Amino acid sequence: MTTPKIIAHRALTPGAIENARSSLARMESAGADLVEMDVRLSLDRRPFVTHDALLGRTTRGHGWIRLWPSFALRQVALRNAGDGERLATLRSMLESMPAGLQPALHVKDRGALRQVLRTVKRHGRPGKTWLWLEHPEDVYTATRRMPEIRCTLLRPAGWTLTARHAYFLDAQRSGAHGVSIPSGVITPDLVAHAHQHHLQVFSRVNNLTGLPQLVAAGTDGFITDDPRGMSNGLRELIGWADSSTPRSRP
Repeated sequence: MTTPKIIAHRALTPGAIENARSSLARMESAGADLVEMDVRLSLDRRPFVTHDALLGRTTRGHGWIRLWPSFALRQVALRNAGDGERLATLRSMLESMPAGLQPALHVKDRGALRQVLRTVKRHGRPGKTWLWLEHPEDVYTATRRMPEIRCTLLRPAGWTLTARHAYFLDAQRSGAHGVSIPSGVITPDLVAHAHQHHLQVFSRVNNLTGLPQLVAAGTDGFITDDPRGMSNGLRELIGWADSSTPRSRP
């Protein structure tokens, strides 16, 4: 049985701060393989790691991130960061990434793709990096500019019976390596269909109740806010603890 990948959603695990540089050190020990991080641009088109278009929920700043220059964003404190940790640039996150982890960058601003690729090339490890993208054209651009990078094509409702063939075909044609599917609709048939197009299937899962069915269906990776809980759940389910073969990194 193939070992599913564990993707830490927004660099989260219990006790960690969302999309924070200080959270990276926790990820590998928590069992994560990939760390999903959200990328947006500043006013002067520098990529920063934050989920929301507005600063207020996760930082002590206010307003639209795209209206702040990078020199000012670097001074914006994260909420719930006792040591006064600041909003992180993509560069600083890539340079702080532990060797055993791979970044999975969800490019929230479509216009940020070129800057993200440039930053990955200069400060990251392209062959160990994933991009989460919402348009086939962007996947095509990314994989042509940086052939070693891997992409997941995102498409709301693309998994429905009438739409999934087009979704998988678009993903394959554009050069994507994966698709994202809601856990509640994953079946062995759906996963087999994706695999026929040479696509891995990722799914957001926090409730472990349905994990046996998802693993049995062949799901390739789980996006979770609790990578340690997911790791323990998978270990119990497929016997990692009893395996003589060490778990391999993707």
